[in-house]
Amino acid sequence: MPSHPLRPAIRRRRFLGLVGASTTAAITAGALSGCGPGSGDGGGGGSASDASSLDDLIPTRIPFEGVTPDIKGQHGAPDGFTAYPENFIRAMSEPPGRGGRYTAMTPLWGPIPPGLGDNSFFDHVNGRLGATVEFNFQDGNTVIDKMNAVIAGRDVADITMIPDWVINLIPQFNRAVGELFEDLTPHLAGDAARAYPLLANLDSDAWRWNVFNQRLHGVPWPSEPFGNWVLYRRDLLEEYGIEPPASPDDLFAIGEEVNDPDNNRWAFGDFNLSMRQVFGAPKQWRYEGGELIHMFETDEWRASIEYMRKVFDAGLVHPDIVAHGDNAKELLNSGQIVFNQDGIGAWHEAYMQMLGENPDFRLDLMPVFGDGGNDPVMHRSDPSGQSVFVRKGMEPEQVEEILGILDFCAAPFGTQEYMDYRYGEEGVHHERDDNGAPQLTDTGNAEVNDGYYFLSGRPQAVTESQYPDFVRWKCDWYNHAARFTEEDPFAGIRIQRPERFSAAETPMTDKVEDIIRGREGLGALDEAIANWRRDGGDEGREFYMEVLQEHGRD
Repeated sequence: MPSHPLRPAIRRRRFLGLVGASTTAAITAGALSGCGPGSGDGGGGGSASDASSLDDLIPTRIPFEGVTPDIKGQHGAPDGFTAYPENFIRAMSEPPGRGGRYTAMTPLWGPIPPGLGDNSFFDHVNGRLGATVEFNFQDGNTVIDKMNAVIAGRDVADITMIPDWVINLIPQFNRAVGELFEDLTPHLAGDAARAYPLLANLDSDAWRWNVFNQRLHGVPWPSEPFGNWVLYRRDLLEEYGIEPPASPDDLFAIGEEVNDPDNNRWAFGDFNLSMRQVFGAPKQWRYEGGELIHMFETDEWRASIEYMRKVFDAGLVHPDIVAHGDNAKELLNSGQIVFNQDGIGAWHEAYMQMLGENPDFRLDLMPVFGDGGNDPVMHRSDPSGQSVFVRKGMEPEQVEEILGILDFCAAPFGTQEYMDYRYGEEGVHHERDDNGAPQLTDTGNAEVNDGYYFLSGRPQAVTESQYPDFVRWKCDWYNHAARFTEEDPFAGIRIQRPERFSAAETPMTDKVEDIIRGREGLGALDEAIANWRRDGGDEGREFYMEVLQEHGRD
């Protein structure tokens, strides 16, 4: 059991690729399901690009033969590793760099570490790279404001990481991407990617997601299958002698049993997004009988809202959450609430923070179930959670050197390169515990950061074997949940949604929040849906129907 966190405690909001789609960022139905710009100018009319037509623009996939997983992922779920290998594979025979020096801008969630020249972690990794990367970290909580300014000012670093949800919110990004960032197609398309074998190991769908205007501009971060779900205090339920829920009725009954405000314990935080999936609502659109039906128009979505209203009316939700407080993580960790929806990575974060002081602390993901014996409809994440771009106008040899750096940072779990860019030098920045898992030293806690980790994606894997039960519980949940992935009529089509359609969701979401918290009656839903249709919903329906017809899916 680790006596101190693997990494310093992370602030409330984390990057989506680490925690999945954050509850805060994913609060609207389509803010994350609506994808980044495809073809067109990225203006108010929306645009779409069919990923299946992009095979000539992306790398030929060449699987990297690394360490063998202990638990094989099923139905698209990630593999699991119940232990760190005794010996790490060297994925590169020599440093990829040629002595170049480059700036990199990425978000960072947490304190800014000491900079270049005062940070031995940077010295170690740059030495392994054979090049110098100097980071300009931006506060992850306000990254949208910074990236808007950077794009508008046309002042980008040599290497820039932008989370996918931020790309979706940057006006005219589709136009700016070709003006600011290098076309990577000549360097990576097809067999050209053999020069970068760890990048060629990344999933093809994630690469397709980084094509803009029919050119490959971004290096992807392959996403975990699902962004958020309900976490619950497994240790507390075991103390009560209660089995996990297997239906919405079970969940409500458990909530009534454990709810005890007099002793500072409530059953729930907010879990609205998860209940949509439990009741079988689509992530955005359902194509049925030749018509597109939006989530807001389905009986399943309405049933989920009615259920959440029942939960709030029963007094089962902590008053801080009723008042839109942002302290749900702390409430769950302290046992003041027993169930709470969050990004799935919040499980790992909680273990980092809590196991040292409470070795019996246990979280788990609520089982996946549907309503009335029906299957749930699980909303799968987009294929790539971030994009890494190279500044336009650099010399070809500089672009190649940067791609070599990104190739190093794509090294998967089980490689020495992965250990270098994640944990630094053994004996200096980390030590391995009795189970072989890395534990940061005092120097590591002060200096190690996620900068290089954000410079490229790698195949998703469940690797936190230093935490008891974590890998098996999470893999079991993933392998079960992935069976119920939604049939999305727009799968593989990267879409920039019309502006009026996107804008219409904000008042709709606000209205739903008022209804489930009891500030308005359930009858207000009908008027809210009518206003949504009038203010952009029907326009969005026409646009999406044209996309289906254009790609032969109607």
